[in-house]
Amino acid sequence: RDWSVTGVQTCALPILKAKLIIVVEDPFICKYLRNLLKPGGYQVMEVAPEHGVELVRGNATNLALVITNTPSLFTAFAELVPILYLAAVPDMILAARFRTCRALRKPFHPRQFLEAVEELAGSL
Repeated sequence: RDWSVTGVQTCALPILKAKLIIVVEDPFICKYLRNLLKPGGYQVMEVAPEHGVELVRGNATNLALVITNTPSLFTAFAELVPILYLAAVPDMILAARFRTCRALRKPFHPRQFLEAVEELAGSL
């Protein structure tokens, strides 16, 4: 069946990718990360660290990835949610507590960040 209508323009809707939460203290870093992710079609939510645990607790099964510089907040979800850990000097012992975690050392190139997001968001 042909659903096209003569004279009506259609536009492709963006296909939204995985749900990601950014939990980083610095609002400038949050904005930078959001701007890197936005063109890729990711559903991005930013939250302050003090609210991050509550948000993950209520959405753990629907999340593809938590991006944070404070992974210690999320050890209760270590088996449920992949973590992208951003730090100048990552604590690899802490990172090893998570089933799926990738530590990305700051400063990082945007391509490295996006590759890590693709890898981890697709790991579920």
